[in-house]
Amino acid sequence: MKLFISLLIITILFIPQVVYAQYTTIPVGSFPRALVFNPINNEFYCANSGDNTVSIIHANVNHVMATIRVGTYPCAFAYNKTNNKVYCANQRSNDVSIINGATNEVINTVIVGQRPSALLFDSINDKIYCANSSGNSVSVIDGVNNNVVATINVGGFPTCLTLNSTNNKIYSANTDGNNVTIIDGTTNQVISTVPVGVSPSSLAYNPVNNEIYCSSWANGRIHMISGSTNQLVDSIIYGNSGPQSLIYVQNNRICYVNFTGDNIKMIDDVSDTIIASYQFPVGTRPYTLACTPDYIYCANIGSNNVSRFFSNNLYLEVTTGIISYPVTIIAFFSYHYKIYITNLWSSTVTYLLIPAIEEQSLSDIKDIPINICPNPAKSFFTISCPLTANRQTLKLFDITGKLIKEVKITRQEMTIPLNGIRPGIYFVEVGSITEKLVITN
Repeated sequence: MKLFISLLIITILFIPQVVYAQYTTIPVGSFPRALVFNPINNEFYCANSGDNTVSIIHANVNHVMATIRVGTYPCAFAYNKTNNKVYCANQRSNDVSIINGATNEVINTVIVGQRPSALLFDSINDKIYCANSSGNSVSVIDGVNNNVVATINVGGFPTCLTLNSTNNKIYSANTDGNNVTIIDGTTNQVISTVPVGVSPSSLAYNPVNNEIYCSSWANGRIHMISGSTNQLVDSIIYGNSGPQSLIYVQNNRICYVNFTGDNIKMIDDVSDTIIASYQFPVGTRPYTLACTPDYIYCANIGSNNVSRFFSNNLYLEVTTGIISYPVTIIAFFSYHYKIYITNLWSSTVTYLLIPAIEEQSLSDIKDIPINICPNPAKSFFTISCPLTANRQTLKLFDITGKLIKEVKITRQEMTIPLNGIRPGIYFVEVGSITEKLVITN
């Protein structure tokens, strides 16, 4: 039992500041359920569970570049950065599609257990672990040979996986078994099975204290498992039910959302004690989390919006109508905050570009359109757009996402020559706004 340090738990409730994010709605397949990012290609893969496809979105143009047919009801991804492969779990065909990231073609389909629901890439031994929820097992796929090399029996209905990169261990949260199975990543043998609370649903690894955090939905507990001893360290009792979607954030802390209580909790890793509770003044049914180095983002399926918080500040990012039942969220920071969200009910992905707080002004945050004329164009086109802090460069991309031309914007209306550029479909990007341009003979 840990000796806890007495800390003051702060509940924060306040009126949010509204941040007007620039956004793009990207049509994809039916019922998009999962996203993964390929940094080599700068592309997002979106699993469309309703029509058994994967949409590939290029991040430069935020446009679907290709659609791949996979197995039945794709629902989860893993990206193998070692060999640039994308793995897609197909829940109703009991298999995993392996996509070559260089060609965006399915190069193999491997049979796994019943109802695959979660995937995990282990970069230490180049293996992909697949949790088979109805098969009560974890399949191990070799990242080199693209075949199943082991099947590991775990607890009842495994739904979530995480990796301990310090000790090369894989953890499986077993919802019906009320336990966590610990697997040796070298031998693929079960090391231990740790009893936890009722209906464990989410896992997170803290590399600082080498502990694994597990949420138990049904009895409102967060459990801590030692990565060294493979034993339960202790539990935090939150309430009756609802904790899920754990995530490790900077400053050695863990956050989780409480689905039934409409709030976020922050856990200090030194004492394993809840040190802050962020009560939502906006947003209901917080569902999933993502983070950048300085912000945490929460997708709320009850109110169809995204909340962002840092320290004691909470911001409502977008309003209803842009988002429809957000089930997956990915966040980046590159000069601005870039957010991608799958909208299960509208068959779209929403791309949000949020200016950094210190850069926000009225001209920066409004979604001001650009005008291109003529379009189609032959030897030149003229672009008109108000100048703002993030509108200082024009970029022209081809249909594959390759950068063809880059021009410094010095005035509100400029003529751009097209010498040496072949006829075809292109995309003009200025700030966060992208427009299609057709070049003819």
